[in-house]
Amino acid sequence: MTYQHRLKTCTLALALCLPLWAAGAELVRWTDDGGRVYYGVMTDVPQRYAHRAVPATTPLPEGTSACERRWHAFAASAACFDQYRLVGGGLKPQAFERCTEVPQPDPCN
Repeated sequence: MTYQHRLKTCTLALALCLPLWAAGAELVRWTDDGGRVYYGVMTDVPQRYAHRAVPATTPLPEGTSACERRWHAFAASAACFDQYRLVGGGLKPQAFERCTEVPQPDPCN
C-alpha cells in the first residue's frame, strides 16, 4: 500500500468518524458576564467563558423559580435538537432518540 493510499484511507476514516463524535457531544450550560444563560456543545462556548461551562444536566442554583426551571429545560431541549438540524429544514432521526422534547413554557410573571 502506498503512502498516498494510506493517507486517503486515514482521511476517509476520519471524515466518517467525525460526525459520530460530534453527534455525541455533551450539552453544556454557561453564563456570560451579563448573567445570561446559554446552552450548547462545548465547541459553541466562547473561550472566555469556557471555565464557566458545566454539563447542562447540572442542577440549577437554589432559589431558581419553577418558571425559570421550565425555561431552562426548554432551552436545553432546543440546544440538543439544534445539533441534529438539517440544512434544508427538518431533523435527523437520531434527534428523537437523544433529545427530550420540551414544550415552550408560558412567560414568567
